[in-house]
Amino acid sequence: MFYNNPFDSWTSAGSGQSTGAILRDGANPAPSVFGALPYPADPSTMQSFFFTSYNPNIFNCTIVGPKAQPAYQIITDNSMPGYSVVKNVQGHNVSLVEWQAHPAVEIRGMVSKQHVKDCSRAMEVRGMRYMWVPRDKTINLYAATTGTPTFMARINRSNGAIVLEMTADAMQLGLLEPTITACLLLQCGRNID
Repeated sequence: MFYNNPFDSWTSAGSGQSTGAILRDGANPAPSVFGALPYPADPSTMQSFFFTSYNPNIFNCTIVGPKAQPAYQIITDNSMPGYSVVKNVQGHNVSLVEWQAHPAVEIRGMVSKQHVKDCSRAMEVRGMRYMWVPRDKTINLYAATTGTPTFMARINRSNGAIVLEMTADAMQLGLLEPTITACLLLQCGRNID
């Protein structure tokens, strides 16, 4: 039995047959994602943040921004066991994670103190709901709106570093600090439930 491939017309676009897609510079058209699952943004338009300088792991590391400059630090001080702090480049505390039987997290001015299990995979920031969803070798963040969820960010591992990539929309919505904190929680290797 043979099936018609609805995407077969992409390969014949250069042969003069119309596919209904707009050709740019004579190149083959990009595939249509209308009606498909959310399609990640063009990587060239995303901003990347690298978790580096592990001492010895993500609990003590530096987060380098898109301009290869340190932007944040995660500090787990031995003098305060059971706490991890995310600090911005100015040294101000951004978020606090309490590592206890049921870990808790607080993000200054955005998320009041709550149990990690309640906000690590589904989080609410400034009245909007977001969901972390594993996909292949990444963990993607989507705005949980009505209709099709909107892709906002992704976490992946590259060359021994954890990489957080964010869309321009996510940056404008002020999601950087909540996603850095979520990245710590999702990549720390501890039980957060």
